[in-house]
Amino acid sequence: MADALVRELLDAPLVAVLATFDLDRGIHAVPVWFACDDDHVVLATGSRSRKVRNLERSSGATLVLHDSRPGFEVCGASLSGRVEIVRQPEARALVDRVHRRYVEETAEADPEVAGFLDSDDVALRFRSESALTWDERGSAASARLRALGGAKALVPTSPRG
Repeated sequence: MADALVRELLDAPLVAVLATFDLDRGIHAVPVWFACDDDHVVLATGSRSRKVRNLERSSGATLVLHDSRPGFEVCGASLSGRVEIVRQPEARALVDRVHRRYVEETAEADPEVAGFLDSDDVALRFRSESALTWDERGSAASARLRALGGAKALVPTSPRG
């Protein structure tokens, strides 16, 4: 967690991917919001979620943080470690910390928004034991591709509505 790139990614409001082991030893990987808490990464989720069931059996997990842009403008970290499941009432402050990173506090008062956020009643406290990082942003290939204008744009999906 002390690695400069890992800190940069943890400080950015990105969406991470948490991978846990399913009962059949398959991998369950899902996007998650996160926030830092000292030497842990905290995630907010529902107590009935598949990831909680998986972590009740095996605390091992991988958290992938990435900032992917067009071409070779990519960097990221794959953190492997252990997860502690934190339940109420201790979980509330941790869950709120995660929510405040992604949702304006004024929006939380809206009944639809509040109802959705209330489904997160458990915090997952991830402690990294190892990290694998990659950073191609400063590579010669990235500079050349940028100069050529040869990178195709990444296009996000549109919100449904």
